[in-house]
Amino acid sequence: MPPLIIPFFIPHSGCPHTCLFCNQRLISGVKQPYPTAEQVLKTVLEWVGRSRRRLVEVAFYGGSFTLLPESLQKYLLDSVQPLIARKIVAGVRISTRPDALNDKILKFLAVNNVKTIEIGVQSLDDEVLSLSGRGHTAVDSLEAIKRVREAGFLVGAQLLPGLPGDTSAKSVSGIKGVIQAGAQIIRIYPAVVLEGTLLAEQFKNGNYKPLTLDEGVKTCAIMLHLSLRAGIPVIRIGLQADDGLSADGAIIAGCWHPAFGELVKAQLFHDLVIKLASGLDDKNAVKLFCNPDRISQVEGHKRSNLMKWKNYGLNIPNLFPDSSLDKNEIRIENLKQKVKSSVVTSYLYEEYNNA
Repeated sequence: MPPLIIPFFIPHSGCPHTCLFCNQRLISGVKQPYPTAEQVLKTVLEWVGRSRRRLVEVAFYGGSFTLLPESLQKYLLDSVQPLIARKIVAGVRISTRPDALNDKILKFLAVNNVKTIEIGVQSLDDEVLSLSGRGHTAVDSLEAIKRVREAGFLVGAQLLPGLPGDTSAKSVSGIKGVIQAGAQIIRIYPAVVLEGTLLAEQFKNGNYKPLTLDEGVKTCAIMLHLSLRAGIPVIRIGLQADDGLSADGAIIAGCWHPAFGELVKAQLFHDLVIKLASGLDDKNAVKLFCNPDRISQVEGHKRSNLMKWKNYGLNIPNLFPDSSLDKNEIRIENLKQKVKSSVVTSYLYEEYNNA
């Protein structure tokens, strides 16, 4: 079971750059710069009180934690230590920049019970990083991932496909790069044009064309598939649909949907069915079977996959549940043939597997 992550947001705190795409106060819905120790204690006890027993981590997100004044880092980390001592919380996770993780910082974090460090990689293409105002290079990210993992932390990478100058090939290369460098968890946040950002100004001036929803789903499906094949969990796909992003005018354009992650997973199943069906001699009277827990993902948002398959020439009006199938597996049958495969083990996107 994955850990229960209790997030506290420190929007923009410690950030030395104003990245083109970023409006953390809007994303998080948090207006104060950082939580008090009392707020941390109260919130954690409330979350734990209504949750099943599971591993608990406190997370500080939304800024560059390791670029905060050390006294403030210590204050925030100290607020969690009594909960760790009481075994209510197992440890702390933070998010930060790749160029703010030297050996001294890592030693400080380790002695203060930080267990997981998520690195804002965004892209492994230097042109994309420069156009986005990141202020670091791809090499900085790769070295940071290796350094953090070697220091004994669980290391995560956050990627943002669709930034200025990006392409699907660059995004796919980025996820392959962070996997090879040693990332153990991944988040994928396709670029969204948020009000109050420099990216919004570029969009309004006609100087930036964001990913469409369809483009973003297809690119993220390839990225997710490569992560699954590598055994690296993708713990989030798309921004959380919270109060800040739900406000009128918050999202101006870009690859946004409140159930974006489900759209991406449905795309994987859509593409797997097409791949398996291509080997059938007869595409009539085809039956599709999946694990009962995956029916909604396999049939797609509002049963959209069924319509897409029909347009392809596959008439699959209904799905059949089969508990013997793994949650990542499907099976298609006609009168003479039966084929089974998985969205994890199949070579769905052969042009990218060895690129």
